Amino acid sequence: MDLTTVRLFRWDDLPEEAVTDLISRQVITGEKVMAAHIRLKKGSVVPLHSHEAEQLSYTFSGALKFIISGETIVVGPGELLVIPSGIPHEAVALEDTHEMDVFSPIRYDWLDGTDSYFTKPPTQPAGLHNPASGDNPATLHRWDEVPVEAITEHIDRTYVSGQRATFCEFLLRAGAIVPSHQHEAEQLSWVRSGHLRLTVGSDTFDLTAGSVVRIPANIPHGATAVVDTKVVDLFSPRRDDWIAHRDAYLRQGNR
Repeated sequence: MDLTTVRLFRWDDLPEEAVTDLISRQVITGEKVMAAHIRLKKGSVVPLHSHEAEQLSYTFSGALKFIISGETIVVGPGELLVIPSGIPHEAVALEDTHEMDVFSPIRYDWLDGTDSYFTKPPTQPAGLHNPASGDNPATLHRWDEVPVEAITEHIDRTYVSGQRATFCEFLLRAGAIVPSHQHEAEQLSWVRSGHLRLTVGSDTFDLTAGSVVRIPANIPHGATAVVDTKVVDLFSPRRDDWIAHRDAYLRQGNR
């Protein structure tokens, strides 16, 4: 699999892999960042494991109880959990759940089939309830409480960064322009709604709801919102230029 070129995906076209009888996943990966839609039936367990990758888990529907350092963190709809690299964790689906996991670096064990931890038994009772303290290594973000930045009258941005990756949602109003730019981060851009015309190098992509494009690091790209559009952008390394407010390019072309 070539992980370094521009490539277009659609979630609806991706095979759904049965990880267990109760857990399935769809995976899109680049060289530095991986995204997976996970569907878990109520009562399913992701057994205790750890990995080099930092993990950002966003829940669309249902509820997933993570057990980290003996403490429980329930992640519900519209919430994002950041789990640092190397932290052992397990999870139990309290309801039928649909969530997205973002990893950096990518999960080679998922790609080469060495993720046998899924067959292990849980280490904690299903009813464990020990709400996480402030010292827990994982951090829960409620998306509706994350500040929305009005970059211009055409562009709103909401994002959370871990140590290795950035999870961002853009609202691009019709006519919004993201001028051509480049960065050291690899990028996965998922159009959740609307229509985005994306230019990468000499190629143009018309992206509608469900489309995902992988943009390798240091490739110039820009975009125009044909209609009001919501986009989830995933980056690794994290966008330190945003954190340091070196993002004036977003304000060009939208005066």
